[in-house]
Amino acid sequence: MILIWCYILTPFFGRTQTVALVLSGGGAKAYSHIGVLKAIEEANIEVDYIVGNSMGALVGAFYSSGYSPSEIESILTNKDFLSFTHVNSDKAACYYQNDELDASFGSFTFDVEKGFNIQIPLNVYDMKTIDYQLMVYFAYAYAASDGNFDNLMIPFRCVASDIDSSRLVVFRDGNIAKAVRASITFPFFVRPIEIDETLFFDGGMYDNFPVDIAIDEFNPDLIIGSKAVNNYESPDAEDAISLIQSMLMTKADFEIDSTMGIVIESNTGEGSIFQYSKVKQYIDSGYIAARSQMEIIKKRLLNKKEGNISEKRKEFDHRVPYVDINNITISGLNIKQQEYFYRLTGDNDRFNSPNDFKKFYDCLIDNENIVNVYPEIIPDTNSNSFSINLLMKRSEPFSLGIGGYISSNGVNEAFIGFGYNNFGKVAKNIQIGAYFGTFYNSVNGIAKVEFPSLVPITLKLKMLISRKNYFSNARYFFEDNFPAYIISDENYLDFSVGIPLVDNSLLHTGISNINANFQYYQDNYFSRTDTADVSNYYFLSPWISYESRTLNKKLYSTKGHFFHAGFSYYSGNEKYTEGSGKSSIQSLEDQIQYISFTLKYHKYFRMAQNFSIGIKMDAGYSDKPMSSNYLSTLLLATPYEPLPFMRSLFLENYRANIYGAFGTVFDYNFIKKFHLRVDGYYYVPYEKILVDDHNNAYKSGRFDYNYFAGSARVVFYPPIGVVSASVNYIDKPGSKFGFLLNIGYMIFNKSQLNR
Repeated sequence: MILIWCYILTPFFGRTQTVALVLSGGGAKAYSHIGVLKAIEEANIEVDYIVGNSMGALVGAFYSSGYSPSEIESILTNKDFLSFTHVNSDKAACYYQNDELDASFGSFTFDVEKGFNIQIPLNVYDMKTIDYQLMVYFAYAYAASDGNFDNLMIPFRCVASDIDSSRLVVFRDGNIAKAVRASITFPFFVRPIEIDETLFFDGGMYDNFPVDIAIDEFNPDLIIGSKAVNNYESPDAEDAISLIQSMLMTKADFEIDSTMGIVIESNTGEGSIFQYSKVKQYIDSGYIAARSQMEIIKKRLLNKKEGNISEKRKEFDHRVPYVDINNITISGLNIKQQEYFYRLTGDNDRFNSPNDFKKFYDCLIDNENIVNVYPEIIPDTNSNSFSINLLMKRSEPFSLGIGGYISSNGVNEAFIGFGYNNFGKVAKNIQIGAYFGTFYNSVNGIAKVEFPSLVPITLKLKMLISRKNYFSNARYFFEDNFPAYIISDENYLDFSVGIPLVDNSLLHTGISNINANFQYYQDNYFSRTDTADVSNYYFLSPWISYESRTLNKKLYSTKGHFFHAGFSYYSGNEKYTEGSGKSSIQSLEDQIQYISFTLKYHKYFRMAQNFSIGIKMDAGYSDKPMSSNYLSTLLLATPYEPLPFMRSLFLENYRANIYGAFGTVFDYNFIKKFHLRVDGYYYVPYEKILVDDHNNAYKSGRFDYNYFAGSARVVFYPPIGVVSASVNYIDKPGSKFGFLLNIGYMIFNKSQLNR
């Protein structure tokens, strides 16, 4: 009888109570779970099971995998992790593939064989870097648990939504990183992930507080629920995010039966769940909320034995023997396309660990031949090592870019670009772009072939036909006595070879066949019957340059750097035909040879969360000879144009063959997508080009002249393009100040005459 009674009473008095922690979703607000974990550990309460959804699944997976609350906080608040929230993150690891900047607002891809279905990206956040980090952070726990979530340091479950079958899916085993990634896939903001041929989205679509899952899976004695958010408010017809939330997210039941558990509700406020700038505040709110409930929780756990979580972590860490990568595989592409990437990876022996593989992956995610890549790590229990499979989706072969520029100074232009991309064992790319406007008109084409290897080689053929009509622009800006009628044509054919060097740099060399044609009057006293002067230049120009670029924006950058060092040699002839209404036409023809060296360094420093300072240094040297007259000499000289609107003006004070310049930029992000930006530049020509009484050019004394230029502007970044309003100063005859309102990008095709 005694033995029978002991057997009956043991479950009630002889065993310790089990605790399940349920973590809700909530985007940035779910960082409050980290604070809850801190308070639980301080109270020496051992959690036996964890169930989470969305960001709650991410925090829970880290804790179940042996990471301490302080380690989780360090990882999830690191700027590299939070970089996925930055729309304009710099992507320059594969600089040799970076397309030349153009005035497009964005590009759309499509495939003719699919019936011109244009692919519009529906994900706001770029998760490719996060995918890699999650793979690395969970790799060792995945290996130690052998893919069984019950074998983690703390048994774990997370949920995601299978929208094809309209059901909630519970992940109990498999790849931890993929399961978590499926759970955090908020529709339209994060690209969905495919597991076993099924697309998964955020579990919050069906259950944002999976208490029932904790009961069904673990049947704990006590449930501690951490609630980071409330249910969404009624949709606002003017707020797209609230409409999406209301349509897609089922309202959660955040209550727990008092006999089964307790809810810790963090005070995270009423703001958006995407305010990742406030994650530190959310962590504190979770800690405070949990501390206020600790005494109540402890009273519910009178039969709970105190555990040693530190010893438990050490014991789990000892189960992780894997250190090496022994193989890289590629899937999702055909055999020839796989061969292209295998040539880029080279010998697998050069990757000793997932961290060593990171540099190659950073380059890979910017590869123009693929639109997405997902890294999946596979433990090999026989060799105590890892394999990495890269699941790729190739880019659509065709792309269309549309953009332009509208300004209050009358310089308006439209841009359209068309691209074709095809790759097998080698990659081939064709780009055609056209500008149409009042000031600038141009058509260019680029054909590129890339031969993949550890050091890829790129061959590029470029063609340009362009015209700048300063006469059409002169009447819109400030009054100026400088000759208004100037038309500048530049046409060239250029062939180059490029190879990437360290990280994001490119060394390339080539040869150009250039024709520059200038039409102008020496003064403004001309009639319709007069004939303009014409200066024609024909050059054969070999060149070499080294460039590195990590700037985060096309215009008005706030982060990154740009470095350029280039050398060019020009050999050709000048043909001058005198016009201006004279009865006899005089022609002159001379041979011309010169060298040119340019150096540019632009760097931005983040001084505070919303404040950046930039420095810009430019220098140029050329031994260009004086041309047949003053204007043709100026037209051939190198222009200095640090402010975008200066590119549409012919400014004699900012043109020289030898010069140096220094500039500073102050950028303050004062509210959301609005920036206040102040630029100032100091320009010194070594010998300014002057004109005598006979319209001939001559050089001034050394450093006799110096000039300033500056701008104060408000910049707004809408979903596409850019809008700015500015007050500008340039040192020139006539009015020096002006106000401009601009929409879009004033970007022109690269000149080979002034590289």
